[in-house]
Amino acid sequence: MRKLFKNLWLIIGIFSMFIFTFSACDDDSNNVGNGPKLQDPRGIAVEFNGNLVVADRGIPAIVRIDVTNGNRSILSGVGVGRGPELMDPRGLDVLEDGTIAVANAAANTILNIDPETGDRTVLSGDGVGSGPPLMEPRDLALEADGNIVVKDRGLETVLGVDVDTGDRVIISGQGMGGGPPFDTPRGIAVLADGDLVLADVGLVAILLVDRITGDHTILSDAETGNGPLFIAPTQIAVEDDGNLLVTDSDLAAVFRIEPNGDRTILSDADTGSGPRFRRAVGDHLDFDGSLVVTDNERDAVIRVNSITGNRTLISE
Repeated sequence: MRKLFKNLWLIIGIFSMFIFTFSACDDDSNNVGNGPKLQDPRGIAVEFNGNLVVADRGIPAIVRIDVTNGNRSILSGVGVGRGPELMDPRGLDVLEDGTIAVANAAANTILNIDPETGDRTVLSGDGVGSGPPLMEPRDLALEADGNIVVKDRGLETVLGVDVDTGDRVIISGQGMGGGPPFDTPRGIAVLADGDLVLADVGLVAILLVDRITGDHTILSDAETGNGPLFIAPTQIAVEDDGNLLVTDSDLAAVFRIEPNGDRTILSDADTGSGPRFRRAVGDHLDFDGSLVVTDNERDAVIRVNSITGNRTLISE
């Protein structure tokens, strides 16, 4: 009987060590950086000095993250900066002059934010600019000419927006361009040749959009390209070699997609080491070629090595 209890305690001890090791590998207990906690981080972009800006719809605010220590500060919102209120901020990008364009989804506007003061002005929408009205803009990306492209959920279209005038034109959707109807498109990015790529959750596909004609075709899905399949492709970034990096929120993974549509897993629970994703929803390429990802279940920002897939917690 004594031997039985001794063996039982040995088993319990080994099991406890396993649980501890598993938890440590997941790195759930580590907090990185000081400052206001992230509450629902979505869009992410890189400032010219290498620091990160994150649209957090839970606060709601634009949060700046110091990449050297993970410290967080409110750049705009909750008492910082003057101007229209942030209402469900989503996608964002840094414009050529260093100001920040933000898709302010619930207010049907694109805001422009001064990075020094946090002051907010309407860049497009709410009486600024002509063209089709914004109806829940979610994601945006910077084009080579300094203007932006916007994915509008309510219109189910891709819009081009002039950053100087706020004027809006339909690039694809609502009768502009042929191809499969959009079905909950999410992330948007600009290729080197000026064409666009979209991550469409409803179609479970990556779409290629001709910037001139608006025609959109399937670049990668269950029937186009080889490799593991998406479940919920959410955001998209373009590497220098033309490959795409796509976050899948439901798979908690990052895919690499080649121009022919072939898919491989760059980083997930089984690929690459480091803190695991729980729900990766936003991404952006840093200046060094690594991918920075927002995880709105961890309320964290994670860096992904674009070669190994290893993950490093930047701020949580």
